[in-house]
Amino acid sequence: MGAPLAYDRDDSQASEDWAPIRDFVRRLARRRLGRSDLSEDVAQETVLRLVQYGRNGVPIDNLYGLALRIAENLVKEHFRREHRWGQVELSETLASAEPAPDRVIEGREAVETLKRALAKMPALRRDIIIRRRVQHQSCAAIAADLRLSVKAVEKHVTRGLLDLNEAFGQNGPGRGKVN
Repeated sequence: MGAPLAYDRDDSQASEDWAPIRDFVRRLARRRLGRSDLSEDVAQETVLRLVQYGRNGVPIDNLYGLALRIAENLVKEHFRREHRWGQVELSETLASAEPAPDRVIEGREAVETLKRALAKMPALRRDIIIRRRVQHQSCAAIAADLRLSVKAVEKHVTRGLLDLNEAFGQNGPGRGKVN
């Protein structure tokens, strides 16, 4: 008679008994298909069909040989199905150039949060943050224009960024509290 099958033994052993065959089929299918997700499907279906053969009382003399045959047939079936239906290309008209509605809402909320945070800042700090982060001016250029030291401008930038982080709830440990 054939090799003993996992379902004839203790159920807790079943996955361990089929693991070598499943791995063998998975590797074979991965080489043929080039996709791990499909190779997992082929391996699972192969083991399922092997179990069905055993339950039907069919003697299995060469378990790996039968697994190989089943797996090759499943791979061929996949290629036939793919060839028949072909690759479906998505139309460019289906995709919208507009952002998703939830992204629009998030963006609007972020803009409002930014406006509130900038409004709470002292005028000088707000001016320095806008010049540095929006207009991309150097600290030296801002310092010269506002008749401040570069160090003072850097401190205003640091404090302004901390204010913005707090407004957006991005505080790390020891950075103050979020309202």
